[in-house]
Amino acid sequence: MLETDAEIAVLQAMFDAHLEHANPHMTAIVKPERRLTAKQVVRYLVGTKHVAFATVSPRGEPRVSPLDMLFIHGRFTLSTGGGTTRIKHLRSNPACSAVHVDGDRIAVVANGTVEWIPRDHPDHDEIHRIWSETYESDPYSWGDGVVFLRIQPSSMWNYAFHPEEFPE
Repeated sequence: MLETDAEIAVLQAMFDAHLEHANPHMTAIVKPERRLTAKQVVRYLVGTKHVAFATVSPRGEPRVSPLDMLFIHGRFTLSTGGGTTRIKHLRSNPACSAVHVDGDRIAVVANGTVEWIPRDHPDHDEIHRIWSETYESDPYSWGDGVVFLRIQPSSMWNYAFHPEEFPE
């Protein structure tokens, strides 16, 4: 768990804000007793998780693909090849979404825009180190043009059928 108390507070505020404006259908499913706290989410998201990552094509068509994800400082971080179709989509439209879901057990959703993490980005070295340690290899050795991305969420929410299964 890499998150500071301030980052956890921001994440909790984002979860709360999303549900304050949620429609009745969502709030009937994501009831207070089926919500995780930010502390529960960051503890659960330690290590590699898989997400469905969605972008938008130049014609406005949604596209989704599975990706590995690491949750670092309260944000989804991703790596992918620089020549992928998703990168082309993000270069023309940075809107994206990611959802980690394990059946009815848990879901964590982020909607927002992609932030590029090039080598000269202030957070690059930490993100690169964490990815390298997690995978026991340098992501830049995985192929030409590997890029790091981080989702800057405009909204996030979560769901757990049995929140008590997820310790703080």
